[in-house]
Amino acid sequence: MLIDKFKLKKATLLHAIRYTSCIIIILIISCATSEIQDPGSSLQSPVSNLFWPTPPQTPRIQYIGKISGTADAGVKKSWFKRAIESVAGEKDVEGMMLRPYGIFADADRIYVTDPGISLLHVFDMNEKRYFQIRNAKEEEIVSPIGVAVDKNGEIYLSDSMLKKVFVFDKEGKYLREIGSPDLFMRPTGIAIDEDRIYIVDTLGHQVLVFAKRDGKLLFRFGKNGAGTGDFNYPTNIFIGKDKLLYVTDSLNFRVQIFDEDGKFFSTFGKLGDGSGDFSKPKGIAVDSDGHIYIADAHFDNVQIFDRDGKLLLGFGNTGQREGEMVLPAGIFIDERDRIYVADSYNNRIQIFQYLKEKNTKGQGVKDSSEKR
Repeated sequence: MLIDKFKLKKATLLHAIRYTSCIIIILIISCATSEIQDPGSSLQSPVSNLFWPTPPQTPRIQYIGKISGTADAGVKKSWFKRAIESVAGEKDVEGMMLRPYGIFADADRIYVTDPGISLLHVFDMNEKRYFQIRNAKEEEIVSPIGVAVDKNGEIYLSDSMLKKVFVFDKEGKYLREIGSPDLFMRPTGIAIDEDRIYIVDTLGHQVLVFAKRDGKLLFRFGKNGAGTGDFNYPTNIFIGKDKLLYVTDSLNFRVQIFDEDGKFFSTFGKLGDGSGDFSKPKGIAVDSDGHIYIADAHFDNVQIFDRDGKLLLGFGNTGQREGEMVLPAGIFIDERDRIYVADSYNNRIQIFQYLKEKNTKGQGVKDSSEKR
C-alpha cells in the first residue's frame, strides 16, 4: 500500500515537471518574439462614412478612428505577454487610457498625457511600439497636463501639481526641467516654436516664455482680469502656421490671439448656450487654412471658427459612439491636418481629418444657429 502511494506521488510529480517544462519552453520561445505590426490598422487606411456636415453639403471633417489602447495603434502583444495572461488569468491593460487630456502628434508618434494615472502615453505609429513616461529622474510624475515635442524629438511635459515642466529625450530619458514651484502656480498648456517655449500658467493667469536653448525665462504676458490681453484661468495654447499664439481664456469664455512677443492681436467668444458660444472651452488648435478649433467640455463637441470669430462648423455631440464625446479636453492638429481630440471620459483619443477644398482658401460651412 505504501509502495502504491509512493508510485502515485512520483507519477504526479513527473507529470507536473513535464507540464512546467512545457510552459517554460513556451515562455522562452515567446520571449524571442517581439511585438509585430498590425497591417490592418484602421488609422493607416481609414474607411469611414462619417462626415461633417452631412450630405448634400460638402464634407469638411471626416472621422478616421480612435485610440484607446495599444491594439488601436497597431501594436500587437508578444507571445510572451499572451502566455503570461493565460497562466495568470489577468488581462494586460498596458496603454489603456483613464483620463486623457493633452495631445501632441507628429508624422510618427502620438503623445497623450493622462493625469488619471499620472503618466504620458507614447504611441509610435511607425514602429508599432508603445511606451510610457512615469518618472522624471527620481521624481514620480503626478499630474501631467500639457505636452509638446520639438524637431529634435525632445519631449516637454508640464506637471500642474509639481509645478514644473520636464524635458525628456526621444526614448523618454530625463534630460532637464524648466521652472519651479517658485515660478509656476499651475503650468498647463505648452507650445514650442524654433527658439521659444510658451507655457500657460492657469492659476497665475499668464503665459511664460522661455528660451529653448537654455530654459531661461525671457518674458511673460497677461494678468488676471477681463480686459484686452487679460486672462481668467487660461488653459491651452497653440502656435499656428501664421506664427500667432492662440490661447483658450477659459473662464473669460473666449479665445485670445497674440503675436510671438505676446502683443495682443484679437479676441472672440462669449458665454452662452447657442452655436458659437462657449461654456467650458478647453483645447485649441489651428489647421493649415487658419481655422480655429475649440473643444468644449460642456457641449461635448468641437466648434470651428475663422480668424474673426465667425462660426464655420461644429462636430461631435454627447455619447460613446464614433464621433461622439464626453468631456473632451485637449485637441491637436498635425501637419497633415489630422485632428486629435482627447475624449476624456470615453477614455480614448478620437481622430478626424480636415478635408481641404481644392482651389479655395479656407472656406467652411456655416453651422446652424439652433440653441443647445
